Amino acid sequence: MTEHLAPRPAAKAGRWTKQSAGATFAAVAAFAITRDVAFEPFKQVLPDWAYTATVLVGLIAAAGAYRLALLWLRRLP
Repeated sequence: MTEHLAPRPAAKAGRWTKQSAGATFAAVAAFAITRDVAFEPFKQVLPDWAYTATVLVGLIAAAGAYRLALLWLRRLP
């Protein structure tokens, strides 16, 4: 009965690993770069929606970078 209550070390919620740290860094970097690159074109094309469109594109880029970085970092020894 005590086996059922013992937490599993690998399945611990909120565990910060090298892979998740690297993937988070990649996501933040992708968001920042995308924000800097995308704001000026959106400001000219969609002046009323420039901030919203920039944030949405940045979030999409960050999500893609996070997943891609996780795939790459899991292959490392």
